[in-house]
Amino acid sequence: MTALYTAEIKVMRHAVTIGAVQRFFEALCDGLQIPEKTRLEIELALEEGLTNLFQYAMPEGSGEPVGITLEFRNDAVRIVARAAGRPFDFQRLPEYRPLNSFDDQIGGLGNFLLHQVMDSVQWRYVEKEGQELVMVKNLPVPIDAALTGGAIAPGAEAPHVQGRIAYRLVESDADALSLAACAYDIYRYAYKDVIYYPRELLSRVRSGQMRAWIAVDEGGTVLGHYAMIKKSPDDPQGEMGAAFVRPEFRKDGIFRSLADVAHEDALNRGLRGLYSLSVTNHTSTQKASEKMGRISVGIRLASSPAIFVEGAKPGDRVTTVLNYRQLADRPSRDLFIPGRYRAMVLGSYRCLGISVAEAASVAAAAVQDVVDCQRDPGWNRALINACGGEGAAYKLRALTELLVENGIVCIFLSIDLEDPGCPRLAEAAAQLGYFYSGIFPESLPGGHDALQFQHLNGITVRPEEILLHQEPSKEIMAFIRAEAPQVFAA
Repeated sequence: MTALYTAEIKVMRHAVTIGAVQRFFEALCDGLQIPEKTRLEIELALEEGLTNLFQYAMPEGSGEPVGITLEFRNDAVRIVARAAGRPFDFQRLPEYRPLNSFDDQIGGLGNFLLHQVMDSVQWRYVEKEGQELVMVKNLPVPIDAALTGGAIAPGAEAPHVQGRIAYRLVESDADALSLAACAYDIYRYAYKDVIYYPRELLSRVRSGQMRAWIAVDEGGTVLGHYAMIKKSPDDPQGEMGAAFVRPEFRKDGIFRSLADVAHEDALNRGLRGLYSLSVTNHTSTQKASEKMGRISVGIRLASSPAIFVEGAKPGDRVTTVLNYRQLADRPSRDLFIPGRYRAMVLGSYRCLGISVAEAASVAAAAVQDVVDCQRDPGWNRALINACGGEGAAYKLRALTELLVENGIVCIFLSIDLEDPGCPRLAEAAAQLGYFYSGIFPESLPGGHDALQFQHLNGITVRPEEILLHQEPSKEIMAFIRAEAPQVFAA
């Protein structure tokens, strides 16, 4: 049964802990109208259980906290205590036997009492985490009435616009905090991390790494956000994104107004290129990218948790489209394009209006081996940048096997198109199960162009759930489906 009320605390291995936990439990029982006899029996169990946990599962002087969860169900109280420590077989706890003479030693009485007063007691070792004690005590009287009577009404009303709406940059601590509140109201804590750290966000804004535009009313409530974000303050490229609007205001034109001011500002920042990642559960952001001159040059299957998809279940992932616009003029570059991807690569450059030429092949000895990896554990994905020959191929294999073994479900690989080793490295990637994703101009160190691949680990995607707007994205999807049919659900 689901818990009606849950409290979680962390305590230290110390003599004062047991009494403190008992008093905390007593206060909860008073508020939830738990019968006194039941409370006293559970307090005894807490004393005996924690004593055994401290004595046998944790070394003296341990700095590791003990986590205690107190679950009040309608018909039972469930207590879980977990301590990090050495494995211990609790079947070896002293067993209580009645005294036959005054010379006998009392042993195991505490553990005996623990089992007598509780309806269920389970000890177990949780691999690499520690010891866990789970105790359950059935209640003589349901507690739902006490919980209902003690409910506290919400303290905040649904937001409404106060006065006029201004579209401006984040300027203060108050702006940044209100922005974090807006993101929390929509996505809880599942959105991009920087949004929830007001000081870090302000630092990025002031350094020029981020241009955070907000729609804010006269009461200081942030109604929406749109940003231009760079990987570092001196990065010549910017990502247009982190865009969201409170659901109750999405039909009021706020998103379009935010997009207009953010893009006008970004186009005047002297950047070489702008890009965006559009989710594919709807086409509105893809259409917005097209309107701003960004062309679809890549598809990233199941690249992000589906926090942007209404009704999505935990664990669901959503596909994104990479859109790019070249702002600065550049001379034609010589690229080492793998034969099997030649038509797709050249087609994307034509759509972007960027001039490139195919370079003549050179000896592998002239190639430097570089393989770098960045992990994003929050979204369970990794990005690998690679260039080189046989050494790079060996490192790529080892790194891919490690990421797969660690359960990373989505791996992106960027290979330097301006490196002579690109065709050989791309072939090695294909042998490892990587498939074509697209291109990303000027995204690698030194402003080099990237040929991008993807690897999915144990997941498939449903093509009917991927909605595409631009024709180039539809062509890329058709190519991926022909190259890697195994990643699509039947």
